[in-house]
Amino acid sequence: MLDNPHALLPIAFQAAARVVRSRLLAEEASERALHLLTLAVLQGDAPSHPKAWLRSVARRSACALLRSDWARTTTATGPEMDSHPAPYRRTENSGCDFVRDCLPQHLSGRQAAALTAAVSCNTTAAAAKRCGMQPRDFRRSLSRISRKARRLFADHDVRDTLADDAAAQFQLDV
Repeated sequence: MLDNPHALLPIAFQAAARVVRSRLLAEEASERALHLLTLAVLQGDAPSHPKAWLRSVARRSACALLRSDWARTTTATGPEMDSHPAPYRRTENSGCDFVRDCLPQHLSGRQAAALTAAVSCNTTAAAAKRCGMQPRDFRRSLSRISRKARRLFADHDVRDTLADDAAAQFQLDV
């Protein structure tokens, strides 16, 4: 039964979910309980009834999370985040918008698809798959796009507004 302790994760999650009503907190409590089970098995102190042991530890972990600061955190919504921008975020155009607006009209259809995939996917493999290329060809296409962008915007003075102020990101919002 303990050959694969991760198979017991749903049991721990259900036990923790009965204590906390938040999916995030239940997942965290169940992962902590599974971690403690793995440590117990590695130390040679495997419980004789692992499911019951895991339920008990998951409930205790969930209670501990409720007492900690984890339960007091709330997720900020998009409008809330926009109303309090970070102090280093400035509204001046740093050049990214210029590149984003002007570059696609100078690219071929396949290069535009590769650029869109590169911006919207998490991995190179996923982006290559999205635009129907092999990863090697996708990387070559991105290299060509980068060279084309450098040539097109070599004459344009793109000034990074944060380049002069290295400590701007560490200033506090007062």
